[in-house]
Amino acid sequence: MERERAAVQAQRQQETLLQREKLAAMGSLLASVAHELNNPLAVIVMQAELMRADATSETLAEHVEAITQAATRCERLVQQFLILARPHAPERSTVDLNALIMSIMELLAPPLQVDTITVELHLAADLPPLQADPHELQQVLVNLVTNAHQALRDASPPRQVTLITRCDPPHTRVMLEVADTGPGIPLEIQARIFEPFFTTKPPGVGTGLGLSLCQGIIAGHGGSLRVTSQPGQGTTSWVALPVGVAPETALPPSARDDAPPPVSSSAILLVDDEPSMSSALAQLLRRDGHTVETVANGQLALAMLQEHAYDLILSDLRMPELDGPGLYRELAQHAPHLCRRFIILTGDTLSPEALAFLAESGVPRLTKPFTAAEVRSIIQQALLAG
Repeated sequence: MERERAAVQAQRQQETLLQREKLAAMGSLLASVAHELNNPLAVIVMQAELMRADATSETLAEHVEAITQAATRCERLVQQFLILARPHAPERSTVDLNALIMSIMELLAPPLQVDTITVELHLAADLPPLQADPHELQQVLVNLVTNAHQALRDASPPRQVTLITRCDPPHTRVMLEVADTGPGIPLEIQARIFEPFFTTKPPGVGTGLGLSLCQGIIAGHGGSLRVTSQPGQGTTSWVALPVGVAPETALPPSARDDAPPPVSSSAILLVDDEPSMSSALAQLLRRDGHTVETVANGQLALAMLQEHAYDLILSDLRMPELDGPGLYRELAQHAPHLCRRFIILTGDTLSPEALAFLAESGVPRLTKPFTAAEVRSIIQQALLAG
């Protein structure tokens, strides 16, 4: 019996190791895919901004808005990839979980009613507020309720989804339960439900990202997510989130009395090996009155700096021959005054090299895709600070 237990434990450890290796490889793949998608997405967003400024008819403005909405949807999908690849620190604000549940269920109620699924809410009245990212918690709620909905579609009546919130006695953790009266999850696949891209749903119905995404979001908040199920007795998702302390936040620039005045036109060197990205961004900057020169890598940028003076450098992170960090280090040695007016453009926020460079240098960055307003804001801050 001891040998059998040891063999079972060794097998579980091996399966856990293989799963970690699989998730690590999947994380690298997703990070690479997200980076590659961010570049064309940045071009689409910038071109849509330029088209909106040129729109002379309501019909054209509607087309631009449709493009922008589609690009925004793609951006959300990329962010989901990034959450799966590496949980990140969420943008925290005060969140009333009960109010969030009420607003989400108001949106999800019509399709549930169509399938004759009743919803019961048992929300604790004394629930303390969370310090969390409301948009990410909204994603979790939608995923968990949608999973319950899909499980109940072919179930026999009564079909019911129950949401329960409560707080532990020390008031340090908030609990959420999402339970359904569906057929349950077969025992043979319960161990795989958190694997990215694993799904038992037919093509076009599920991607297998839902629970993996939820797990990444909850882990990023310092919480936990588990699922229990018995065949024929339904499924319950259990979420536990810590009750945090609200961080001190600075007033946004618009709320300060000493908001900086607009900057005058400047000479800008734009370094990016993506011609479409470089063209769209240069067009925006020229419309704002700046003089813009473009080159495709850091080596060409150094040559331009030998011949011309520039007030600001916008550089892509990844480029052939000499990348953004390499260009910055060359400037630190030969033109340190330009390091204070150096901005990184990047769709890569996950690689250890990128994170190490950004942390070490403190260089401001524009994360692709970005809007015209974000471009103008960071340029104004860099020029005034330098």
